Amino acid sequence: MSIVSASKTSQSTHSFIHGFSEIRPFLYICGYYAITGQKIKDLQITYAIDASNILTAPRIPDVQYLYVRVDDDDISDIKKYFADTSMFIKTAKDAVRGGKILVYCAAGISRSATLCIMYLVIQENLSLRDAFNVVQNSRPGITPNLSFWRQMIEYESEKRGKSSVKFIKKYQISFPDVYLKNLNKRQKKKFCVIF
Repeated sequence: MSIVSASKTSQSTHSFIHGFSEIRPFLYICGYYAITGQKIKDLQITYAIDASNILTAPRIPDVQYLYVRVDDDDISDIKKYFADTSMFIKTAKDAVRGGKILVYCAAGISRSATLCIMYLVIQENLSLRDAFNVVQNSRPGITPNLSFWRQMIEYESEKRGKSSVKFIKKYQISFPDVYLKNLNKRQKKKFCVIF
């Protein structure tokens, strides 16, 4: 069994990669290649956070953008964007005409998922674990990279005195313990908490 198994098996890989996922009635996530002017119009998207780092990405008219220039790697500092992106999402939500926001990166798996998770932590006061579960239930294939996980855990620890997610290590591989929920009890005993 895969550690990162999807909880919604009915959603095909094709629709996941090429589709939009609704996290909240006002908050959507997707990968860059799923975006079309028609889809933006159909969903009435009025705000967007572009974390794709694709500098030639076209802008959709009548959409207010916030650009997050961060690579999906183990040295990029995404934490410095948590406050601004969560406030931008809140601004969209609170817009006079009921704004809707799209958060996207290259595939809708790591950077955009991280920003949506942290919106839920910062603005909706969810624990990091609960926020991850909310986003994963809407978009099962999300896997923020390990550096982004470390930054999210650090943020939650700084703000709340402890984190609801721990890192686990097995055979020189570390990963967040939220990925354990799909393992059985015997499999879980083989892992130990390291962070």
